[in-house]
Amino acid sequence: MLKIEKKLLLWTEKHMFLLMAVLGAAVALYLRRTAIWWSSPEVVYYFDGHGNNIQSSFYFLVIQLFQHLPILPLHGIKWLAGLADYVAAVLCFVAVRGYKEQCKLKSTFYFIGCLLSPVVFLRGICWAQIDSVAFSLLLGAYLLWKKEKYMGAVLLAIPGAVLYPCFFPVVLFLMWHHSRGMEGKVWIYAGVFAAGCYILSGASSVLTGQPWGDGILSCIRWTSYDPYTGELYRDPLLWVKQMVNLFGYGAAMVSGIAAYRHKLSYKNALLIQLAVSLVYGSLLFPLAG
Repeated sequence: MLKIEKKLLLWTEKHMFLLMAVLGAAVALYLRRTAIWWSSPEVVYYFDGHGNNIQSSFYFLVIQLFQHLPILPLHGIKWLAGLADYVAAVLCFVAVRGYKEQCKLKSTFYFIGCLLSPVVFLRGICWAQIDSVAFSLLLGAYLLWKKEKYMGAVLLAIPGAVLYPCFFPVVLFLMWHHSRGMEGKVWIYAGVFAAGCYILSGASSVLTGQPWGDGILSCIRWTSYDPYTGELYRDPLLWVKQMVNLFGYGAAMVSGIAAYRHKLSYKNALLIQLAVSLVYGSLLFPLAG
C-alpha cells in the first residue's frame, strides 16, 4: 500500500462521521433543489394577503423584500426555508450536545435525520413556509437563555415569535418555566419581549402599506380563521388540523431532541413525526372530491 493511500485511509477513518454528515447534507440539498420548482396549488392562499389571512405582517414584509431579488419570490422563500433547515439542524445538534466524543455516531444520524425529516421537507421546500426560520431563532434564543444570556435570548426570540405568532405564548411559558433563581426579573424580560413583538408587528404592517393595528391583529388571527377562506372556522376537526399544521414543525423537532436526550421514547417521537407528516401531506396533496 502506498504511503499516500495509507494516510488517506487514516484520515477517512478519523473523519468518518464528519464525512457522513457532509454526505447527508449534500443529499438533503439535492432533494431540495429537485423540489424547488414544485408548489402546492393552494400555496397562493398563504401569499395573496386576502382578508383575515393568518400570516403575520412580518411574514409579508419578508416576502416583499424577496421581490427585490433577481429570483422568483416564491423560490426565494423556499431557499430561505431550505437554508434555515440547515441552521435548525446545527442548533438541534448543539442542543443535544452531539459534539461529545462518545455520541458521534448517534449525533451524526440525528443531524442527518433533522435534514431528511419528511416534516421539514414538506413544510419548507415544498410548502414555502418558513417555520424553520422561526424555529431556528427560538431555539437559538432558548440556548442563550439556558446560558443566562437573557437579553440576547429575548432579542432573538422577538422576530421568531412575530414571524409565527402562534409561538408567542410558548415563549412566555418557557420564560416562566426556566426562571428559577431570577428573583422576579423574568417579568422584566417578558415585558421587553412583549413590547418588542408589538413594535415589530406594527412596524412591519406599516412597511407593507397597512395600518399599524393590522399588524397586531395579524398576530391573533391564526387562532380562529381559516387560512384558505379567511372566514371563521366552522368545522372543529378542520381547526384541529390547522393547529397541527401550525405547531407540527416545532413539535416534530422538539420531539426529536427529547428522544435523543431520553426524555421521550423513540417510538413516540416517530409517531409524532408520522402524524405531522400525514397532516402536511393531506394538506399538500388533498384527495380529489
